[in-house]
Amino acid sequence: MVSSLSSHPKRSLTNLLLLSLLQLTTKSNALVLYDDGSSHSVTDNINDAVNLRSSSALDFSGDHHTIRAPKGSESAVRLYMSSTLNMTTGEIIGGDLDDDNSDGSSSSVEEKHSLVGAGVIVGSASIAEFHKGATVRGGSHVSVGDELIASDGRIPYVVEEVTTDLQSNSKGGDSLIGLYFGSSIIIHGGNFIAGRGSSSYGHSLHLAYEAQANVYGGSFQGSFLARDRGVIVVHGCLSRVGNRLVGHLENGDSVDLELVEQNGGKVVVETPKFDETGTTIWGCNRYHRTSSGGKIGVGTFVGTASIIGLLSYYF
Repeated sequence: MVSSLSSHPKRSLTNLLLLSLLQLTTKSNALVLYDDGSSHSVTDNINDAVNLRSSSALDFSGDHHTIRAPKGSESAVRLYMSSTLNMTTGEIIGGDLDDDNSDGSSSSVEEKHSLVGAGVIVGSASIAEFHKGATVRGGSHVSVGDELIASDGRIPYVVEEVTTDLQSNSKGGDSLIGLYFGSSIIIHGGNFIAGRGSSSYGHSLHLAYEAQANVYGGSFQGSFLARDRGVIVVHGCLSRVGNRLVGHLENGDSVDLELVEQNGGKVVVETPKFDETGTTIWGCNRYHRTSSGGKIGVGTFVGTASIIGLLSYYF
């Protein structure tokens, strides 16, 4: 029996054309999957999303490379059960806005908090550690004219030129997200940059569902969000001024950012620990007033940082 395609040449050609069109318009779900329980290194640029499962590990050190998620991806790197990420160099960039999720929605929405465009998502029982030299960016969800502002800022962001062709509730992608009990994020340094949205920026750090982060250093562009029993512990000579955190982190990096706490989420400030001689264990002693009276007190430093933070915020 002759097949229907071969017996109708015109229909065959039409079907082939339709198939080709479908392949061109279908969103790619390509990803790099590590699920063998082994340790892997980033040795080249990757233009796909990366998933780690089954106690697999990813080491991002050595030469500078980039992991860039495709448009519309949930995240550039996602860690599932018992996986680990160690990042000392390179760049991870969340996917920019796709026409199919211009409202910031996806199939993996956590209540009203969209995960689309995240740089890194750290899941249950997984650990991610970041050091100076690492950069993590959320995806961008705004446009200028007919061009999308890329996550790496290839088109300058000018508020007056942002168009309204995207839905008004579009939010930028979060740089770094921790989800669920046992999720642990440790930040010793690095750059964490929230994505831009047509209505709001994303968060530089976002913890939820009993996930925990410890921040000892780093540069953050974007607010901290702790929600649904998520906990962010920030270590340093710091002070809360209203809903802002200002001061210096343990490694000396300065911070001035907004804090958002929702539904039992907490941002905890850990101040310097002093030994029996009155010297801080990790080097903030120049801000501690000793009995000799030759040094500035922690309260003086934090108060000054608070005033500077308020001035920079309002002016």
